[in-house]
Amino acid sequence: MAIAPPLRAPRRETLVEAVAHNLIRYIAENQLHAGDRLPSERELVTMVGASRLPLREALSVLKGLGIIEAQHGRGIFVKRLDMAALFGMLSPLLRAQADLDVRHLLEVRLSLEVSTAELAAAHRNDSNLQTLADAVAGMHANVRSRAAFSEHDTTFHQELARSTGNPVFHVLMSALTDLLAELQGRYLDRIEYRQQAILEHEAILTAIQSQDAAAARGSMQRHICNAMERL
Repeated sequence: MAIAPPLRAPRRETLVEAVAHNLIRYIAENQLHAGDRLPSERELVTMVGASRLPLREALSVLKGLGIIEAQHGRGIFVKRLDMAALFGMLSPLLRAQADLDVRHLLEVRLSLEVSTAELAAAHRNDSNLQTLADAVAGMHANVRSRAAFSEHDTTFHQELARSTGNPVFHVLMSALTDLLAELQGRYLDRIEYRQQAILEHEAILTAIQSQDAAAARGSMQRHICNAMERL
């Protein structure tokens, strides 16, 4: 008779994890926003039903995640949650543990950024257009420097995501660009590739400026497909 594999009980969260989750729920359920003050430590101890030590450890976890901040002599306050920065902090682990390569990320960008460009053409404002134009100018000026060129390239794509008016696009784009930065040194780079990329970005910018959604979509699709071919 075959021996059944041992049953494994799901991992139970630690007291510190439970307190941290309760604090996050408290912030969400009470609709606290950036700048809102949390109750005093004494009140929080009563609220979470734990002693000061696990409470302080849980608060340290939330500080590390950028959810709260301590202001000396004033208390603990909710911070504006920067999901893009949080993904950026975790991108080295995501790359290593998910066994990602550049092609995986470009396939995702092909789906995401084509829609991003289309929406940006409809919703962009003058500030977005200026930032996009400055990024293209920066690419021109730094075409011989891979690091500087990449920085302006990243700025262009992240600003395009902001131009949609939907913050989720910016979070997703920031996560992808951070992961690409982790892998960038693994693929061949030539000045001719950068020069071609500038032309492609100029085509995207022209379509965004004229609010031509179809042209923006097509120009972005060509850009990402060409980037995949250049790999």
